[in-house]
Amino acid sequence: MKNKLFTKLLIPVLCVLSLTLAACGGITSKNYSTDSGSTSSQTETASTQTESALTDSSITASEVDGDFSLTTTDGVFSSENGVYTITSAGTYALKGYLDGQIVVEAGEEDEVVLELQGTTIVNSTDSPIKILSADKVEILAKSGTENIVKDQRSVKTVDDDTIGKGAIYAKCDLKFKGTGTLIVEGNYNNGIHTTKDLKIQKLSLKVTAYNNAIKGNDSITVLSGNIVAISTNGDGIKTENTDADKNGNTRGDIILTGGNLTIYAAGDGAQSAHDFEMSEDADGNTPTVKIYTGSYSGYTASNAAVDSYKGVKVQNELTVNAGNIDIKSYDDGLHADYGTTFDAGGSGQGTININGGTVTMVVYAPANKTAGGRMGPGGWGGQQTVKGADGIHADYKLNVTGGNINIDSAYEGLEANIITVSGGVSVVAANDDGVNACSGVSTPQIIITGGYLDVTVSPSGDTDGIDSNGNYDQTGGVVIARGPNSEMAAAIDFGDDRNNYASISGGTLIILGYGKVSVGSQVKTYSLSLHSSGSHTVKVDGESYTFTNTYSYSKTTCYSSVSVSA
Repeated sequence: MKNKLFTKLLIPVLCVLSLTLAACGGITSKNYSTDSGSTSSQTETASTQTESALTDSSITASEVDGDFSLTTTDGVFSSENGVYTITSAGTYALKGYLDGQIVVEAGEEDEVVLELQGTTIVNSTDSPIKILSADKVEILAKSGTENIVKDQRSVKTVDDDTIGKGAIYAKCDLKFKGTGTLIVEGNYNNGIHTTKDLKIQKLSLKVTAYNNAIKGNDSITVLSGNIVAISTNGDGIKTENTDADKNGNTRGDIILTGGNLTIYAAGDGAQSAHDFEMSEDADGNTPTVKIYTGSYSGYTASNAAVDSYKGVKVQNELTVNAGNIDIKSYDDGLHADYGTTFDAGGSGQGTININGGTVTMVVYAPANKTAGGRMGPGGWGGQQTVKGADGIHADYKLNVTGGNINIDSAYEGLEANIITVSGGVSVVAANDDGVNACSGVSTPQIIITGGYLDVTVSPSGDTDGIDSNGNYDQTGGVVIARGPNSEMAAAIDFGDDRNNYASISGGTLIILGYGKVSVGSQVKTYSLSLHSSGSHTVKVDGESYTFTNTYSYSKTTCYSSVSVSA
């Protein structure tokens, strides 16, 4: 039930064996094998799974020695007192150590390329690289070179529009490319920040910043490369604007079609002002994303009592079509807001779509998001998965049509106003409700037409396996719902209104615990015994499904429109 307090901590550790192999290796067999939880304590699990930015050494670079040089064969620049000002289109080669600044002040239609050939640029009064005007700028890290851009200013305390807002700051479209290495340190505010569109391709890029590591006000697109984004007090990657682009589309999207992206953030891992999408590119490449927020990142935001620590947060629609995303967060793993008003017109739809790929997460947070100390593993005591820290939360609609979802722990596993599952493999464990259709835009509803859904909660406590505050309607698929054995706390529950119902007219529903369900004429009741702890195999319409119960439940009830045996 929504807003219940489950007093016993639970962090089942899930394994999706054949399912994951099917997703990664092209296996199409339905002989699924799932582990629905372990008895390890939440504190122990969080401690052992912490991966901190403080120990990430996947991308490194050394400062270069030697005099600085900036050369060009087709451009125009001037220099004075360590400040190099570029005033026209062209390609500019940067090499050596510079305690100074690169300024781009070119024409509004000019395209500028900054070719990094082994350079270190530092500045203690302004952005080391500041781009004031141009049509677009490319920053290219040459193959085999190591490059560092370091903003040495003290942390920003007041706004000052006369100086740059990040270590690399631009007021035009900005693209990073090349096969070399670039390290960016933003001690003042942001690491990389453009007020326009930002693209990243091929290079090895590591950005550390006090505030946002990577910010593109209009959009962020990752095509390929290895990227590490670290925010010690803010968000990992972020967009801001929601006005219309030249085609009339709302700005503010984050698009990932390839590359390896690792985010460590004191706040949100990725925050999109509009949409977030992971998809396959034209060559079949897919993105791999790892996100650590809160103390999973090794950092705590200074305003921890009110700040957000979500894995991915959007104001409109979040879609995973392909790739892998692994989240360890101190707030919702995936979150979509409803009702945000956009400058381009319209408002946020609060929708999450899982159409493919693999989504894996652990959601675990300290009580009250305690400020002033390191939270979570190794932090101040009284740790628990707090109310509201859900695995996947959509304010309006959650649609699961394919892919794999593995939620190892959360307050509530899957939550939305309307939840539709038509495909894919979803294995969910939670401290409160495993799947919850909550009040919102319309009548709460859970609709199952296909796919495989395996839900674990404790057999004791005020918690439900599947809870619709409106209706539950199943016409297909395979669902295993676990929970307590009472009408108030159950394996499957529905709303209190006399018109609310839970019904199955097709597919297979296995209830371990209590569940009151209306059964269609094509559905039979099967006598099975699957509720004891340990491993079980059930055959549904000739296909075998193997799962493990961490706990023993009171009874088994099975409804199916196809043959079922154990």
